[in-house]
Amino acid sequence: MSRVSRATAVVIAGLAVSAAVALAVLVPAQGKPVRTAAGPPLAPLAPPVATTAAPAVPAPMLIATLTRPADYRSAPGGPVAGHLPANNPFGTPEVLAVIGRAGADGSWLRVELPVRPNGSTGWIQASDATLTQTSYRVEVDVAARRLTVTKAGRVVLTTPVAVGRPTTPTPPDQTYLWELIQPDHPDGPYGPYIFGLAEFSDSYSVFNGGDAQIGIHGQDEPWSIGSAASHGCVRTPNDASTRLAGLLHLGTPVSIS
Repeated sequence: MSRVSRATAVVIAGLAVSAAVALAVLVPAQGKPVRTAAGPPLAPLAPPVATTAAPAVPAPMLIATLTRPADYRSAPGGPVAGHLPANNPFGTPEVLAVIGRAGADGSWLRVELPVRPNGSTGWIQASDATLTQTSYRVEVDVAARRLTVTKAGRVVLTTPVAVGRPTTPTPPDQTYLWELIQPDHPDGPYGPYIFGLAEFSDSYSVFNGGDAQIGIHGQDEPWSIGSAASHGCVRTPNDASTRLAGLLHLGTPVSIS
């Protein structure tokens, strides 16, 4: 497990972002963070209904949005292993994907952490966050160069994508949508929207002065779609990037394989 390290520049595999100047300064263009609702609030659990008429629908995934700075631990009630600020580097509330609960009243949440190494997890107190849920999931098939979005198990969007070059591959991982940025120039190299993932490059430790964060974003090279052409990010057609930004909440799980 790794402690949180917040550099003044956050880099999305070729995108340098300074959190110190107007929250977000993108290279080559300025941009702004986009606040998205985290999903519907939790409802009381209904008793399961036995049925064999239809395939099982995946359960909604929980999303924790921090309401204050929080410590995370390697086990519920264990020693502090790291610290999470209340806001991400772009000034919006820190969002974490919840992958487990513990305690008689669910007072501890196991969350995926937006830190190196990829796949880091920790436990936070539920009292440090508000809980919502999403039925959406994103799957990226690197070999097929395709991104698929499902809602409650039903495909709602599929699109070809560009992935990392053989020398800078897109790292396989279970991660989630951590940030959403809207560049000022939607026809620029990152298209109209950039989802920053809670995942980092295995090929670069530093890129353009900051940590090399993996993203899902548009592009200005439509001929690259369907190929292995990026520094590790997942490039989508720009119309798909806009649809993704309208569909998905921060905290939505992403599987890259």
